[in-house]
Amino acid sequence: MKVALYIRVSTDEQAREGFSIPEQHERLVSFCTAHGWSDYECFIDDGYSAKDTERPAFQQMMTDIREGRIQTVMTTKIDRLTRRLIDLLTFIDELDAHQCSYKSASETFDTSTAVGRMVLQLLGVFAEFERERIAERVRETMYHAVQRGKVVTAPCFGYDVQDGRYLINEEEARWVRIMAERIIAGQGTWTIAKMLNDHGVLTKRGREWTLKAVRVYLWKNERLRGHTVWNQHYRKNRKQIERPAREWLVVRNTHEPILDQETYENLQARLEQNQHLAPRAKRSGYLLSGLVRCGHCGSSMNGMKAVTRNKEQTYVSMKYVCAAYQKKAQCFYHFIHTTVLEEHVLQEILAISETDIAVALETLPPPENRQHDELAQTKKQLATLEGRFQRQIRAFEIGILDENDLLEAKKRLTQEKHEVLAKIQALEKAMSAGISEEEVREKITSRVFHMKAVLETNDREQLKTIIRGLVHQITVFEGNRIELIFSV
Repeated sequence: MKVALYIRVSTDEQAREGFSIPEQHERLVSFCTAHGWSDYECFIDDGYSAKDTERPAFQQMMTDIREGRIQTVMTTKIDRLTRRLIDLLTFIDELDAHQCSYKSASETFDTSTAVGRMVLQLLGVFAEFERERIAERVRETMYHAVQRGKVVTAPCFGYDVQDGRYLINEEEARWVRIMAERIIAGQGTWTIAKMLNDHGVLTKRGREWTLKAVRVYLWKNERLRGHTVWNQHYRKNRKQIERPAREWLVVRNTHEPILDQETYENLQARLEQNQHLAPRAKRSGYLLSGLVRCGHCGSSMNGMKAVTRNKEQTYVSMKYVCAAYQKKAQCFYHFIHTTVLEEHVLQEILAISETDIAVALETLPPPENRQHDELAQTKKQLATLEGRFQRQIRAFEIGILDENDLLEAKKRLTQEKHEVLAKIQALEKAMSAGISEEEVREKITSRVFHMKAVLETNDREQLKTIIRGLVHQITVFEGNRIELIFSV
């Protein structure tokens, strides 16, 4: 039996007695020695909070559990794992799915029994309560710091921090004023991103600008006019969500502004106007979306629709454009019309059954690469199932679901998880065993036959799925030369 010794310490716990990494390590190793367990491995997250499970050592441990290399997980206390009840329940379900148990060196319970699971969940409730209390104290401290004009967040582009105060970075501020002037004059965020990248101007994090980065930076950024805003956003499930304006804490005139009041208001008005004009595609109507790549820079080629109107008629042009040019103003402008590319790809696929399939086999990428992509997608599917179960738990906690509904949902999702895990194991086995040329030949022939039948029904969604089973990548050079890599 292999035991995983999980050790975690957050930044503010490092100096507290009993929480240091050496102390946790010594206690866990002593526990293993006392029970005669010699096969153990340490997983250490140094400086990570228990607010979520996005920790490198924890994620590596979970990978080893899923691959069957660990049979028991042990910590000094349950709060070393997590302080959120939802994360704890998800963790225990994950252990059950892989015949793995959990032990605590200071709390006595057995997760294989109903009583042990109940005790574990009760301890999880108190751990989450403690985390919420800590978060409240931190928020209160930061709230008073903001009221006194202190800096509580990293500086944005245009500012540096010195002695707890924002100071203007004159070189960056010059570009901020140029951005504002050009946006007000009618230029778009794409043009602004291109200008900045052409001049070698990087974001505060040292990255190149994109049209989204320009808009996010300029939109409702009160710091640009000398105000500090706190509690404007919060994170949920790794997404940033804006709070209602009434919950914001706005402290005016905390530092020197880069933009005067009139310029700032004109900038926001122009950005608001552009937001209403920007179209939003509800779903992709592009048959080959996600498969097309630029042959010059390697970036993806995204679908783009242009509408031209005159007095008599409206013309709609759909094409694939290099994303590096479209979003970052890199590479160069080249495109291919969707009808031209789709017709070419369909003809190439249909030609497989009319010529020697050996010709197509020569274009296949290495099997491990294709299977690696499929394995990655399957693992994403597993993560999606885990997220669905967490949402069911939340619904139960707030009274939307009763206990029977939760148990039924858990049973259904557990079955789906077992099926996905079986597929992952099969893919991993296939990657180690390889695939014969005859198997490749049979799969391609079957899928081409299926595609011919779907073409007669004109079901584009189904056709899109079939093409993804046949084509690994489409590379376009200067809008006229096309290369296909087939898949199995």
